Amino acid sequence: MSSQNAPAVDPRAAREAARWMMRMHSGEMSAADQRRCAQWRASDPENEKAWQRAERVAHKLGMVPPALGAPALRNAAGDSQRRTALKTLALALGAVPLGWAVWRATPWNEWNADQQTAAGERREIKLPDGGSVVLNTATALDVQYDSATRRLRLYKGEILVQTAADALGRHFIVESPQGAMRAIGTRFVVRLDGEHTRLGVLEGAVEVRPAGHPDAPYVVRAGRQSRFNAAGGATEVLDPNAEAWNGGVLYAEKMPLADFVAELARYRPGLLRCDPSAARLRVSGAFQLRDTDSILQALAASLPVRVQTRTRYWVTLTHA
Repeated sequence: MSSQNAPAVDPRAAREAARWMMRMHSGEMSAADQRRCAQWRASDPENEKAWQRAERVAHKLGMVPPALGAPALRNAAGDSQRRTALKTLALALGAVPLGWAVWRATPWNEWNADQQTAAGERREIKLPDGGSVVLNTATALDVQYDSATRRLRLYKGEILVQTAADALGRHFIVESPQGAMRAIGTRFVVRLDGEHTRLGVLEGAVEVRPAGHPDAPYVVRAGRQSRFNAAGGATEVLDPNAEAWNGGVLYAEKMPLADFVAELARYRPGLLRCDPSAARLRVSGAFQLRDTDSILQALAASLPVRVQTRTRYWVTLTHA
């Protein structure tokens, strides 16, 4: 089947199907993961169509060849062998003309990234030049330094970057699917947000080059932020809580409950959702992210909502 006569698949569903398939073939898919995958497939016809397409591609590839199977991904060779296997798999997928080009950019790189954090995890790493980067929850990042450039590739999540002076005078660049950001002696946060990248500059300045218009850069200075896509973006006053997550705090000021729950869901594994009946309730306060269960209890105590817990990994907030 060619890409010309294959039925169209929603790109978001395609990316999610790719993530599930990668987890299945990693040898790390638990029984709970299998249930969640089945629930995701059943929740929308587009999801099932994307999954069926993924299975056809997997079959065409003979997914996964013995050398790339679960034992190779799990054995004592550890991360090095796992990365080699996944890189080989990603290259194979890149050659298949069934819409995998839509999927490659994020799922495979996420799984194969140099630095990763799980849901609820936050971790700081030191960079070779003396700078640092803090990875927020569920983040995937590659660190690539060579003789010409210092480069971070963000595939998923959110980071806080503190740059350092470089004796070699190399540019410091953060890349996202939507464009490249060049630091100009600075401290800044970057977050992937759907089809957009969110940049907040705390110190110094950052030059943004949107992927679709690299010849039209613009500068975001300290105290400003920008939400941009491949076509471009604009600047506005920086959110005063842009780096609050680095202190383990989630601030809300009359935030719709649906938005608050979507933000909180980033910090815990499984499915956390807000029923439409409670979506417009407002939330205010400072919430400690180290204990998301306590946050849910606080919401139930302060708002007319009920926390319905089917399992530890499937929670819904409904109007009481």
